[in-house]
Amino acid sequence: MDARRPIVLTPAARTSPTLWSHMRLCSLRAALSSNPDADSWVLHSPRAWLGTAFHRLMAGAPADSSEAASLWDGAIAEILAEASRHRLDARFANPERWPGYYLVRQRAIASAVEKGGRRSGARPRGSQGGPPRAGGSERLLTARSGRLAGRPDQFDSTAVTEYKSSLPDPVRAEAASIVDGYWRQLRLYSVLIGEMGSWPATARIVAASGQVLEEPVNRLACEAEADAAISGLDAMNRALSTGCDSAALASPGKVACGQCAYLAICPAFWSWCEANPWPELLEPAARGTLLSVDPGMDGDLYAVNVRLTGRYGTGGDQSLALRKSVHGDLTGLPSGSALRIVYANLRPDGRLRAEPRRDRRRPFRPSHAAMAASSSCA
Repeated sequence: MDARRPIVLTPAARTSPTLWSHMRLCSLRAALSSNPDADSWVLHSPRAWLGTAFHRLMAGAPADSSEAASLWDGAIAEILAEASRHRLDARFANPERWPGYYLVRQRAIASAVEKGGRRSGARPRGSQGGPPRAGGSERLLTARSGRLAGRPDQFDSTAVTEYKSSLPDPVRAEAASIVDGYWRQLRLYSVLIGEMGSWPATARIVAASGQVLEEPVNRLACEAEADAAISGLDAMNRALSTGCDSAALASPGKVACGQCAYLAICPAFWSWCEANPWPELLEPAARGTLLSVDPGMDGDLYAVNVRLTGRYGTGGDQSLALRKSVHGDLTGLPSGSALRIVYANLRPDGRLRAEPRRDRRRPFRPSHAAMAASSSCA
């Protein structure tokens, strides 16, 4: 894909739980996450889309499974419509092939119906027993003079709840840090709710499987989290306002880059990964030059012959089998085009392949399309 126009990064007016989660790892990643031009280079994850559909279901809290199924299917249809307009996400046209799709769908429907049943049997708000509770679902809330914003999945005067399609397997090395990120998110939501006049007493993480994590809301910890998020926003904006090079914002490393969606366009990542041993990376990535393209017989499958540099400290020529329907059509690129390949997989012989990972212990991230003359940050 040819995109020579640079991505221009600009200061952000406010921060959010999502932006803060990026910023704690890398300010450049945070700046890119708020830039719509950068989003066109992101291969999004169907796992996150399952979480979005689960959120929608829990917000609706249907009373029966047929209504829940209809809500789920409607949410997935909207996601697919948006994905079809994205040059990379269009490959995910069939949700039935998303890992864990049916399992998450079944669990989400059951959880939503259970919640709907509890709600229908609960005392109506405003009835005898006290005033109606302030609350809502996916409402945009702001705090700190509008500089902090977010949409809690569900909240009322007693609890704030964050819905997740799944919780990380505890055996994964990064599981604890992922859950810690969820709690940080809930601390910021608590601040947003608290500025409305009533702090929630409890923060909850609810997975589609029915797993629930819960802890008391610590107001001092929440305020400190908000202070840190605003300070991070100020630091990023100061750097952007001075016109610093984008690489100066970056914090490249195994943790920061391991699950970053912006590897293909990040200049700091390529400088870092080519200066370090490849085993430090979670995902293989390489760049090089297109030698030739071999068209396939079925009009979809084809092969690109590339000369790679910096792959595990070595270079070399190899072929990658691609599909137009999955990786995009690179058959029109001239020889000599610059290529970047991210989220590839390794064959046993050490060569790259553009096939989805099937290792259940690691996050699902299909191979990215090879990109020519990739856009860069300015």
